[in-house]
Amino acid sequence: MAQSSSQTQSNKLRATDIRMEYTRRDRTRVLAIDRLNLETQEGEFLSVVGPSGCGKSTFLKIVAGLVQPTEGEVEVNGEVVTKPAPSRAMVFQDPSLFPWYTVTQNVAYGLACQGVSKTEASERIGPLIEMVGLRGFDNHYPYELSGGMQQRVNLARALAVNPDLLLMDEPFAALDAQTREIMQAELLTIWRQTSKTVLFITHQINEAVYLSDRVIVMSARPGKILDDIQVDLPRPRELAIKRSESFLRYEERIWRQLESEVRREMEADQLERRQGGE
Repeated sequence: MAQSSSQTQSNKLRATDIRMEYTRRDRTRVLAIDRLNLETQEGEFLSVVGPSGCGKSTFLKIVAGLVQPTEGEVEVNGEVVTKPAPSRAMVFQDPSLFPWYTVTQNVAYGLACQGVSKTEASERIGPLIEMVGLRGFDNHYPYELSGGMQQRVNLARALAVNPDLLLMDEPFAALDAQTREIMQAELLTIWRQTSKTVLFITHQINEAVYLSDRVIVMSARPGKILDDIQVDLPRPRELAIKRSESFLRYEERIWRQLESEVRREMEADQLERRQGGE
């Protein structure tokens, strides 16, 4: 059914029939993503979970414009994505901060690349450093910061360019369990304050449920959408909600779908290794 113009305008991201193949070193072709269709609304927090190798991070790179799909297209704000643009900012698992830059300089890096004056950059990044809880650490270098603090700098740097779409690729995976939970809560606070549309990749089911308005469940390779789950939990969300019955039901629903996919992926990997040894 055709969408109305108002529906089209409200779609921040639309991915249509995304298909991604690549060639291995042995020249065999691998289908990583198969006919993926996805839409997000303005201000929505959307998470994607799935087995390792299902194409989650590859899809995020396609949305970012870092790689081009074999078939299909991605639109952001109604424009087809062909290359990186300031409208989309990536937050990777590794903060990738410049060790010779201070917190302020790292946060301002994207603005400097855009030619923003130092005066304007200073006005923009001050509130962001405050927002991510790093006031007082403005002149510290990355080696003086904890892993969680470095990831806060990474997030502030992405927000500094004022993107329409914030793309996050397992940003908390390298953190210890306690820091990870605190960062999840802080991310939701920042998301409420900025009203950004977020596409979040994670392996952790309870992280996806806690953060998201919707959770997309992907199959084992080739990646397809198994389920699109609306998370009907009240906001703002305290960490204690993870122990509620309604939260646990979402976790169980997602895990039931993923378990068979993870086992299928493991069996495929084992078969591939055996065939490679023949």
